[in-house]
This record gives sequence, C-alpha cells and structure tokens, in this order.
Amino acid sequence: MYPAGLMQDTTVRVHRVAIADDSPAFLAAAASHISGLPGFALAGTASSAGQALALVQSAMPDVLLLDLGQTPNRALEIVRRVKAAPGAPAVVALALFHTPEAVAAAKRAGADALVGKESFVAGLRQALASLFPARA
Repeated sequence: MYPAGLMQDTTVRVHRVAIADDSPAFLAAAASHISGLPGFALAGTASSAGQALALVQSAMPDVLLLDLGQTPNRALEIVRRVKAAPGAPAVVALALFHTPEAVAAAKRAGADALVGKESFVAGLRQALASLFPARA
C-alpha cells in the first residue's frame, strides 16, 4: 500500500533498438535477440550505411547497433554523423572481434560502446546495462 495520494509508477519505458549490418544472417539473429529482450523493442533494421542513416532519422531509436564491417572507415563516419545530430541515439558499434584497437577507433568516432560479435549476447547485455542502468 502506498501513502495517501501517492501511487507507484508502473510504467516501464521500452527502449527502441535499430540494427545496421550488411550480413543478412547476423541481422536476422540480432533482430530476433533484441525482440526477445524485456524492456527493448526492435525499431528497425538496415543493411547499408545509407539505410542506417535513414532508419535513425525515421525511427528515432534509443540505440543504434552499427556494424563496423568490411568498411570500417565508412562505418566510423556514420557513427560521427549519427552522434552529431540533435537527440542522437546511443551507438553501440559491432565488430567481428572486441579488440583494444576497435574499441579505441569506435570511441574516437563517438560510439558509446563496442560489442564483439564473437560474444554478442553477453557483450550486448553489458552494453545495454551500462546505457540503461535501471534495466540492470
């Protein structure tokens, strides 16, 4: 029971996650994983840099998962462009492996975190917990 006039706020904010990756298999697996996370919803997917920018503008996600992929310089430029926009989402860069070099490059570009695809589930859980501490 709550004191008179006070009610517990039971509204749970759902954080919207967009994913951009050029691998259809990874994109499908990541989208499925996000869709099953409590408190998170899939905002959309993109398979190219241009689509990623359009997705961020149209879907206004809270988080963008962005593959650094085969063209890391282009992807890092996308990170910079996304983070420069007003109301920018958090950006979690995805790399094949979580290395100190990849982390440094992603951070310099403005990414909030880097997750290695080799440990996607655990890495994403850790990144989301640091971005949204109330979820931990």
